[in-house]
Amino acid sequence: MSKTSFIWISALLAILSASGFWVWKRFGPSKSNVYIEQIKPLPVARTLDSAAASCDLTVRRYKQIGREMQFELAANAGGLAPYEVEITQNGKKQHFKEIPHRFGIWLTVPQLDLEQGPAQIKVSSLGQSGCETTASFDYDASRRNEVLPAEKWIRQGSKDNWLDVRPVTVNNKVFLKDFAAYDDGRTKVIMIDGIEVKGLENGFEVQPGYLYSVTARWIDAPYNDWWNEMRNRSLRQQNIWIAAAAGTKEWSNLDRIEIPQWFAPSATINVDFDTRFPEFQPVRGKLVMQYRLNANVPPSNYYNRGVNYLNGWEKDLPYSRMHWTATPNYFADKDDKWFATLSKSEVESRAQIPDFGVYAYDFEFWNQHYSEEVKQRLIWFSETIRKNHPQMYLMDYWGGGAYTNPHINTTGGANPKDFIKDYEQPKANNPNFDPLPNGESFQHIFNTTPVDVYPKPMFMKDEQGNTPNNFVLLSAIHSQRINKLIPYQKNNRFIFYAWNRYMPLYKDPIVPWNYNLTAPKGELVMNQLEMMPASQALSLSLFSLVLFDGYYLWHDSGPYGNDPNAYTVSKDAPGWGHEWYPADGKTPESEIGSKSGKQGAPPYWDYPTEFYVLGNWMAKQVEDVIAGGINKDLAFQLNGKWTAPRKEQALLAIEKKEPFITSVINGKKIVVLGIDSFQAPNAKKKVKVRLPDGIETDIELYGNWPSLYKGTLKN
Repeated sequence: MSKTSFIWISALLAILSASGFWVWKRFGPSKSNVYIEQIKPLPVARTLDSAAASCDLTVRRYKQIGREMQFELAANAGGLAPYEVEITQNGKKQHFKEIPHRFGIWLTVPQLDLEQGPAQIKVSSLGQSGCETTASFDYDASRRNEVLPAEKWIRQGSKDNWLDVRPVTVNNKVFLKDFAAYDDGRTKVIMIDGIEVKGLENGFEVQPGYLYSVTARWIDAPYNDWWNEMRNRSLRQQNIWIAAAAGTKEWSNLDRIEIPQWFAPSATINVDFDTRFPEFQPVRGKLVMQYRLNANVPPSNYYNRGVNYLNGWEKDLPYSRMHWTATPNYFADKDDKWFATLSKSEVESRAQIPDFGVYAYDFEFWNQHYSEEVKQRLIWFSETIRKNHPQMYLMDYWGGGAYTNPHINTTGGANPKDFIKDYEQPKANNPNFDPLPNGESFQHIFNTTPVDVYPKPMFMKDEQGNTPNNFVLLSAIHSQRINKLIPYQKNNRFIFYAWNRYMPLYKDPIVPWNYNLTAPKGELVMNQLEMMPASQALSLSLFSLVLFDGYYLWHDSGPYGNDPNAYTVSKDAPGWGHEWYPADGKTPESEIGSKSGKQGAPPYWDYPTEFYVLGNWMAKQVEDVIAGGINKDLAFQLNGKWTAPRKEQALLAIEKKEPFITSVINGKKIVVLGIDSFQAPNAKKKVKVRLPDGIETDIELYGNWPSLYKGTLKN
């Protein structure tokens, strides 16, 4: 080998080795890496006395959050919690007994009554006699009322030193502020309602009367590498409702249908719309399918609050008032290859089902694009059902409608421009609807067309902080508009098929959800899925009812009891794991739920369902217009320029990231519904719209929340 060849080969090997090392370092596994919190410049307590030689208990840093004080403890022994705490200032003492403490949370003393200046804290371990310490700290009385009073807000979700978001007031304005501001050197992205925000640790101004979902993500790679399950990723979520203050009425030729003053999501883990909402009958001509969520609330409470159909496991209800989703267990979890071997008579014999009002296929173990053999047998199966139950609303959720949602977005998804042609030549994009060689097809079998509106991943993230989830609504509107144009579906019912949480697609980390138990007393942390934004739930509900025929809100569990301690935990229990921190430091987890009934307790705060029902109630307020009305998009003015509506308006709103403003007209009555799916979650935008009678008026769009108006046209 010549010297030159040797040099070239050596250089090539060096380059390949360096490239391989870079790829491994950039994309390779890092889950085992440990990242330590970067110390923040917080005040340090001054140790005054320590009789704790055996445990070396000390108070280190501290922080003040309104009237609450948090203290960082350090010791060389375990099993010290709970603690007895004594706070002294100017001779006045305040005692707090059995204060719990665990890894990941500082010792917290709530609702202190102190004056400006220094105070002392004495911490005594109840787990080890003689282990105590006394330290001095400074209290800022000017901050005692910075956090909104507890009765004005609700927070559920994570609870530890990684994320601690609370509403604070500054000059009569409300801000969300992250008092944790956790940073361990990894890439950190904070989102509110699925849109990136900056500076939450300094305060982010918001408007009361809304629920904000705050998610924090950490990854030791660029954020848009979140798909890479090998990287070290962490996730926290807190969902915060802030009660509305009395507002001023905006000027408009239209009357706004506001979120009513009586509305608030439940303050407990159980939903309460089924007792708290005023009674109202379902919107005329619309379909709403939901599940009963509270075991102690009768089905009639749901039927009298806008729900047409409850789930088919209910007892003593007519099948015609219930819906059912057929999962793979209908066929004993057998796959589509088995199904393809059945004879026609065998298929028809398996199609004997009750006379449900609504029936949906969800054969999720099968290929979504059916083979000809499967399609033929599913046609036989469906024809038998339609023959036996002519009044039933029948749909295929898993296989999809004729035009399935292509999930259009500008963050790496399908290009909106590619779908404009579908308005000129509307046709199915789902091969399941292609006729078989014998001419048979699904085209005249299914009478209900669902579109999937499950929440999407909150990455890739673009420069405006938007993610695929911001495009779900507009992509669904486009999809159903094309479905309505396909001739053989013209008499179908068109609905959104929804869920309230994000189903992890990339082995995403799970949200640690905090539950405060009282019997036994302690903190239970169970890993849960990420909740969808409340603004998205309300939007999907309203648009499904105003523009289309309603929604099917799937749920992953049955009704629960109202005992907040009725959880069942064990290493073999279903779910994604749990942690138990008894307040006394010793109660075993086997005691959890041991004295509770069998109805259990809800595993998460289901505020999305409450906002779906709120959208149903708001749609009821405009029933006289949307029942039998005609849909027409409206011209609007943005940055001084008028945008005339086009039939592909939903696609244009996606492409240009503009508001989407539409209406329903019934005689001289009009309903206007608008949304900006892309602006910051606290942005407030006034948009001038031109009504069909030529009148121009303003509507207001806040964050990503829908705005609903009602009025009367001049002619």
